[in-house]
Amino acid sequence: MASEKQNNGIFLPGPSRALGRLAYLDDLRALATVFVICAHTVSLAQTFLPPGSTVYRVLDISELAFLPSNQLFIMISGALLLPVTHEKISTFFLKRCSKVALPLVVYYILYVCAKEGLVWLRPDHWYPLFIRILCGEPVEAPHFWLVYAIFRLYLLTPFFRWILRRIPDTVLAGVVFVFFAINTVYLYAPVSWWGWTGHLEPVVNSLAGAFLLGYFLSGSDRVSDGNIGRKASWVYPAENILIAGGALAFFWFSFLILNTETYIRHFHQGEPLVLLSAAAIFLLVRRAEEGRREKNTLPAITVPVRLLSRYSFSILLIHWGVLHYVVKQVLRVDVLSGGIVGGCLLTSALTLAISAAGAVIVEHLLILPLQKLLFKISSRAR
Repeated sequence: MASEKQNNGIFLPGPSRALGRLAYLDDLRALATVFVICAHTVSLAQTFLPPGSTVYRVLDISELAFLPSNQLFIMISGALLLPVTHEKISTFFLKRCSKVALPLVVYYILYVCAKEGLVWLRPDHWYPLFIRILCGEPVEAPHFWLVYAIFRLYLLTPFFRWILRRIPDTVLAGVVFVFFAINTVYLYAPVSWWGWTGHLEPVVNSLAGAFLLGYFLSGSDRVSDGNIGRKASWVYPAENILIAGGALAFFWFSFLILNTETYIRHFHQGEPLVLLSAAAIFLLVRRAEEGRREKNTLPAITVPVRLLSRYSFSILLIHWGVLHYVVKQVLRVDVLSGGIVGGCLLTSALTLAISAAGAVIVEHLLILPLQKLLFKISSRAR
């Protein structure tokens, strides 16, 4: 059972304190789910405000606090998937197809049908719908880009596993440093360098660095074939540097937002300041649980965290429609009411609650039965 849960990736069922060393990832998964909803709520509020105004910039700082959500999802995935060594490639991709691709297809169809009608369920529309899914996220759900990015990382996962089994952590630390350096050069190099730095864009946009960083930051919490890794003496000081860097990055970014006109160029998924903040959050949550473990005060996982962690993938997929249609249009909640803060809090809370309820319903009515059917078919094929 433990090995199955370790292989589930970032979104998938099974938070459990019985896993001990991996339990903090449940907290991170739930936290990232809340962050992504808050980030989109703040972004919605900004559409009603004049760009560049003081309130608009304050909301940008709030969005900055939630921006590491995407990196956290990918880092959690790297921490869970990359340590696994003895798993057949066919088994790996079958699990990903069942646990990630299938929910994506289900929600993709739900979004398209909700916007364009049930005509897409007719057999003569299946092929063009299939092509649309292959081409990327729909206009009805632009946030699906994250799942497509994760799929690309999944294609590289067997190769990453093979490489990571053959290099020491010191070399991996060097790879992480190079990734940070490449992102820094790409974003902060003089304009005259663009002809050269433009070639770095595929590396920056791949998010592979965040994937590897999650594996690296899992440190002694990595579990592979029953063996728990040990930290080298240099790891803890390096982690302290990342935590301090994450805090400084947030304050420096906030300074840029309040005092410059070009700060928007830094709102980028590969932004090293945002990645530093994500690394700091990852380490602080992991260390908090390490402290509870050492004091033998590890509490039972709370129901809200269990719910958010268990259904985080479905919540991630459904929340966009809940926010922009159910909360905004049906319930007519004003995101700017209550002095903006009140409106944003109410909107985020309603979006989270309704998304969680919707995720539970869709998963049990559609996704789980389809997953069982897929496994039956695959079992017979063997």
